Order: sequence, then structure tokens, then C-alpha cells
Amino acid sequence: MMSNKERHTGQKIKAHTMANARMSVLVAEVPGVTPIVREAWQDYFTLHFCTSMAEAERLLDSRFDVIVCGTHFAESKMFDLLRLVKSMPDMRDVPFLCVRVLDGELDSTAFQGISIAACALGAAGFVDLNRWRREHGFDQAREKLRDLVSSLAKRHSNNP
Repeated sequence: MMSNKERHTGQKIKAHTMANARMSVLVAEVPGVTPIVREAWQDYFTLHFCTSMAEAERLLDSRFDVIVCGTHFAESKMFDLLRLVKSMPDMRDVPFLCVRVLDGELDSTAFQGISIAACALGAAGFVDLNRWRREHGFDQAREKLRDLVSSLAKRHSNNP
């Protein structure tokens, strides 16, 4: 039988391990973007990548703390993946962040339209990284996106 002290010590070790465990992130993007994401986030998250709907469907059997999907994923199937994830009982509560990385900055009307559509389908939000780069600079935009993903992941892992 375990003493109260042993039980308390075991709980502290388990809590410490959980706090230091990396959040698991599924990144759905075009092949050209994945090395950039890997380099930027590999020290912060456990990363899983998919570049097609077939790969995404296979990976969705796993547990993730957040899903980040680029607008150009699988020939612009971001909304298709979002609908699929939100239709799956085990995945519907996983935060899904839509991100636009490639090309230039969207104009305000297009940005607003994609944001509204993404949120209406259940996304946690939509980020135009080029807009953030203009507003905050390259490094700050990169850090801001990483912090947002971390925040979404932590919120989900605290409310499974």
C-alpha cells in the first residue's frame, strides 16, 4: 500500500512530466511550407505533417492538441479538412487554426470573409501571416503565431 507521502510525490512527478510534455500539433500544409514550420516549431511542439487529405485522414486517428491548416493545403482543401475534423466525435473539440502563409497579404474584405467562414465552420480562428509580418515584423509575427498555437493547445489539453 502506498503512503500519502509516496502518493503525493508520485502526483507531483506526474504533474511535472505533463507540464513539460510537448503539445502535439498536426500541421496540414503544402510541402514547401513544412520545412519552414519544422525549423520554427520543432523545439516547442511534437509535430506531425500531412500534405494531402488521405494523409490527414490517416493521421486523424491520433491525438492532437491543435491542428494548424494552411489555406493552400491539398489544393486549397482547408475548409474540407475543417469540416471533416469537426464531424469526428473524437476530434471536434481539438482547436483548428486556419493560416495563410503563401502569397501576398489579403485585402480586408477577403480576410474578413475567410475569417467569418472559418469561424462559422468551427475553426478557432484565421491568421494571415503576411498581415502579421507587416504589422509586427517577421520575427514577432512568427513568435505571435507560435504563442497562439501554444495557447490553443494548452487550453485544449486542460479541457479534454
